[in-house]
Amino acid sequence: MQATTTFFVGLLTLLLGLLAMTPLRAQSQENGSYPVQKRLTLATTRLPESKAQLRDFIRRRARQVIKQEESPSQLQAEFTLPRQLLPALDSVADRLGYQHENNLNAQDLTAHRQQLADEVATEAALLRRLEDQLAGTLAAADRPALQQQATAAETRLRTLRREITSYQAHDSLAYVVVRLYDEVSFPNGNHKISFVNMPGVEYGYLRLDNPKPGLTSMAYRGYAIKYHFTRGKSYFNLGVYKPTTSNKTDSAFVNELFVINFGQDFYPHNFGRGRRRYLNLYTSYQVGGFILTRNDDQRNEFIPNLNLGLGLELLKTRHVLLDNKASYFIPLYKRSRDLRGLLYQASFSFVF
Repeated sequence: MQATTTFFVGLLTLLLGLLAMTPLRAQSQENGSYPVQKRLTLATTRLPESKAQLRDFIRRRARQVIKQEESPSQLQAEFTLPRQLLPALDSVADRLGYQHENNLNAQDLTAHRQQLADEVATEAALLRRLEDQLAGTLAAADRPALQQQATAAETRLRTLRREITSYQAHDSLAYVVVRLYDEVSFPNGNHKISFVNMPGVEYGYLRLDNPKPGLTSMAYRGYAIKYHFTRGKSYFNLGVYKPTTSNKTDSAFVNELFVINFGQDFYPHNFGRGRRRYLNLYTSYQVGGFILTRNDDQRNEFIPNLNLGLGLELLKTRHVLLDNKASYFIPLYKRSRDLRGLLYQASFSFVF
């Protein structure tokens, strides 16, 4: 009975020893043994070519490929790289596409490595003491328990030494995580649309190309409410434009344009992509329509319209947007010539 009890005590000691080493092994598996870690997230409109370049770099330069997964819309890879080749990786990343993320993290592992060395010394001393006891004179009932303790100490010691060796081998390496995705499929890097509650006001000035005497003014100006509902700059605007020159005598004279539009803005690939604080260039379109009102209120009508334009964000923060753009205003009806022209809009919006 006593021998059985001693055996189970020794077995429990072994299991506890192995469990004690689990955090250390998990830390190694979580890349904690690499003093330098780099994470890249890249967007490209030329996914097949960019994939080929990244695969070629990994094949030629990576010390070890931990994981590499591909789909029609992205490539994800984790690999180790000699630290002196990190500038070469940055150079390749510049050619692959736009960098949404480029983080380099360095950590000082000296204290942890010293802790491992102290644990090795402790376990080695414990193992020597147990081996000395086993080499001496022991009662037969005590030997199994000591043997189990010695086995557990030897296992812990081997694990610690392997981890120290791993840290030493990783001193000159960086652990790299790269994600390359198709910007056409994932404009924001994922499937999710980022909604925002961003109202604002807008001033507009429409100068007609071919104003018709007695029918239209040379220009119209007015104000609108503008409401952004996605961070990708999708919005609605609703406003009223009045003629700059008054005409009360001609009954067919257009004295008001009540405008309702939906619009989107798109940032170019080579001018900051909307991420700068100042002077973000973009292209835009608006589709919708306007209610045309005449002096006699007899021939009012709704006319669809399309605007194509170019804009510049003067100031952009997380909470405020100061924006202006010029577009060509195109009424989509048979007398388009009388109302088409150049439209200038300036707006101020804020996160509510």
